[in-house]
Amino acid sequence: MSSVTTTASENTAMATKNQDNSVGFWQEDNGNNSSMRLMSFIALISAITFGGITLFKPDIKEVGIQLTYSFLVAGFAPKAVQKFAETRIK
Repeated sequence: MSSVTTTASENTAMATKNQDNSVGFWQEDNGNNSSMRLMSFIALISAITFGGITLFKPDIKEVGIQLTYSFLVAGFAPKAVQKFAETRIK
């Protein structure tokens, strides 16, 4: 029986190869840039912003709450629908 040993340079080469195959946060699993993730992130930041404004400006309370919830729905609902659609296609 032979034992398998790797040298430091082989470990570094394998780590570099694994890093090359990784995808970023703004990319889909296949490496394409994801506009859906960008849209969700922008909607989430908008919801946080309008929520903060609503807390400090009591005269726009009702409109601010509606805008906050609208941006939250706009941020998360399309991504959930996309996931269900992709799993049914595959």
